[in-house]
Amino acid sequence: MYPLKKLNWLGCLAALYALVMLVLFGCSKSEKQLEQPSLETGETTVDWRDPASCRSCHEGEHHSWVESHHAGANRLVDLEKDAARFSVGEFEDAAGRRYKAEADGDRLLISERNADGEFVSAQAKAVIGKTPLQQPLVEGPRGRLQAHAMAWDPEKLEWFNVFGSEERLSGEWGHWTGQGMNWNSNCAWCHTTEYQKGYDPLKDAYESSWTHQGISCIACHSGMEEHVANAGNDDYLSPAKPSPRAMMENCASCHARREELTDGGFEAGDSFEDHYRLMLYDHPTAYFPDGKANEENFVFGSLMHSRMGHAGVSCMDCHDPHSNELKLPADSNATCIQCHSTGKLDATIIDLSTHSRHPLGSTGDSCVNCHMPERTYMARDPRRDHGFTIPDPYMKKTFNTPDACTTCHQDLSTDELLTAFNSWYGDAPRVTDLRDRAHLLVDAWNGELESPDAILKRLSEETNPYWQASWLRMLRGFTDRTEVLDAAMNLLGSKHAIARDAAVLLIGSRSDGLKLLELALTDSKRIVRMQAADTLAGSPYLSVEIADEYENYLKASADRPSGALKLASKAAREGDAQTALHHGELAISFDRKNAPIRYDVAILLDRVGMGEEAIRHLRITHGYDSNSGLYLYSMGLVMAAQGRLEDAADAIKQGLAIEPEQHRWLYNLSVVQTRLGDVAAARSSLENALQLSPGEAAYEDFLRNLNKM
Repeated sequence: MYPLKKLNWLGCLAALYALVMLVLFGCSKSEKQLEQPSLETGETTVDWRDPASCRSCHEGEHHSWVESHHAGANRLVDLEKDAARFSVGEFEDAAGRRYKAEADGDRLLISERNADGEFVSAQAKAVIGKTPLQQPLVEGPRGRLQAHAMAWDPEKLEWFNVFGSEERLSGEWGHWTGQGMNWNSNCAWCHTTEYQKGYDPLKDAYESSWTHQGISCIACHSGMEEHVANAGNDDYLSPAKPSPRAMMENCASCHARREELTDGGFEAGDSFEDHYRLMLYDHPTAYFPDGKANEENFVFGSLMHSRMGHAGVSCMDCHDPHSNELKLPADSNATCIQCHSTGKLDATIIDLSTHSRHPLGSTGDSCVNCHMPERTYMARDPRRDHGFTIPDPYMKKTFNTPDACTTCHQDLSTDELLTAFNSWYGDAPRVTDLRDRAHLLVDAWNGELESPDAILKRLSEETNPYWQASWLRMLRGFTDRTEVLDAAMNLLGSKHAIARDAAVLLIGSRSDGLKLLELALTDSKRIVRMQAADTLAGSPYLSVEIADEYENYLKASADRPSGALKLASKAAREGDAQTALHHGELAISFDRKNAPIRYDVAILLDRVGMGEEAIRHLRITHGYDSNSGLYLYSMGLVMAAQGRLEDAADAIKQGLAIEPEQHRWLYNLSVVQTRLGDVAAARSSLENALQLSPGEAAYEDFLRNLNKM
């Protein structure tokens, strides 16, 4: 998966919203009317979707909700309410870049000074978020709304750049005008109610719709039409309360970093894994080695990998779903001690007077400060970590990982803090285990594992299905090993879909595994079926029965590079060169300066006979990443296929000049040189290849044939 910079202002500690017992709440900000699916004010109606239809019976829930982050997740600009912030004139961000906020009649404008010293204006149409920042949405081309880089701090009453001093360039995924900051794709589903993206990849255009600004009752409660119609009847029976897991999966639909399997198809009460694939710990930059979140992962993944999540702690144990606030205060440790003083959910009993080794009531005595440290995102949004990790200065010293001890005790060195920590907990088996795990994660992320044995050992002892899936995914480089296949086959029978999904991924990477995946196409969970379909696409094993579901899965992410690439690949398999070109160019347009994306497109274009287009993209790709020889080498292969042998040899040599250790490239160079009739050069290239990879049978056979010439 790629690192999405998804925007989500549904709360810092607040608020994993969810299904709860069928209690409904409140009204919209107008308290009377349901907003139509448009940013513009239009005709309105009142029906069962309107929170106003719930307030009369659920006044308490409404009172909690109406000022919450959910209720204020998305709103139209208000000329009166927002006038002051758009009257500040010129200002400067942390990097010295100049902006201007101004009102022009009934238009509120945010302007950015370009390289020519001119201000380029964009009109703010809506706002996402409430606290600690509010981000304007401005109009883009073809139905787009873009989340601007400049945001308003409602406490400090000033504009600031959500990227700080970071330089993001136009054409990049993460620039505010780019697809990574596109509201329709990245923000809207979690900031509005009943959102439909309405993306057409052939037009690269959106016709998005929704029924309510912000998160309203029906986003979290199912069966509302029937409930509103019949709740006043004497013989009406409310539905049974959903399970804690069902409630939490409703929260996870927004509070998780995930791949979409359906295009906004999730409804309250649905299974998370029928609509989303959670990003796990195999992603090399998403998490720190000690397990804490690094990138914006939106809580659910951290929670489910934690001991607490595995024990059954759910969102509703700590959070009120309507106010988004904690049910009990965190500063007195009341939230945590409700389990850790009673043994609820088999929690370890903790004596607060001795556990923290800090004075009672001090900063170091706070559970959340040590086990849920804050990390600031988007420049001013501090969020608590939900991995419930152990603070350990060893992680700071070894991996430069943020650590609660070293963050708080800045008057002491890391070595001093580590000495104290080791004297208290250094011999604890769990501390030793977590340090070993951190080293293993780093080795796996860096591609430095020489053997799968350490991961296989952890996998054999692991009971948390999320860690099982993460570890299994990290074995992708060892799928030729029998014991790795055995581990995947074992988890293919897991009762947890997340583990079966990882097993399908591994088995599908083996040529002899395709037949095994045919059964996975009928799995009860869409996440597993789509993993199998992705692997079997283009093979005779992909059944007609699942073709439509797979097509919908591909379209769900068509406005992301990975989704567009999958559509391009499908077109290439079907021999449709023009459609492959269209979707390939679309993938590039989403992140123009991303070399790997452009490289993948070039390979697809070569596959459908568009060699010149492939070469053009490979040249551009090399310009973006001149430290890699891969793009020059690949260019040489395309040229060789065209019969341009001298150009091909030159390109491969240029690639080898950058990466001289690539023995396979030397082998292919020798093939080109042989076709050119330069046997001596071909022999020399092969000998160099054998020096780098002694005993390679294909090289030795070819060299013997050359020696006969």
